[in-house]
Amino acid sequence: MKSIHFFTCLLLLSQNAFASLSIAEFEEKNKSKSTDTYILGLASGLSTVNNALVQNKTPPLFCLPPFLKLTVVDYKEIVALGIKDIPANKLNRAATDIDGIMLRKLIQLYPCGYN
Repeated sequence: MKSIHFFTCLLLLSQNAFASLSIAEFEEKNKSKSTDTYILGLASGLSTVNNALVQNKTPPLFCLPPFLKLTVVDYKEIVALGIKDIPANKLNRAATDIDGIMLRKLIQLYPCGYN
């Protein structure tokens, strides 16, 4: 039941038709204020879901070290690293939303139990 709640929250975060950012848009508009706002909103949403998992006594998806304070520049670098992990010949690569890319990279970079 808790996993259904989590996936519902995650789905709501990523399904807003007016609030998605593709790889192509991220790379094209990387220095714009709107991209910064999107990245910070996405990071905030993922942190909110992660905190809700902890409050419900469910393992979190990622665990940032307590002393680490990520900035918009850090999050952009995380997304850029995640984009590099996607094969260049992947079908519809440029149209892929960065939401899942950021989440996968946060999970990979900040696994729980190691910090």
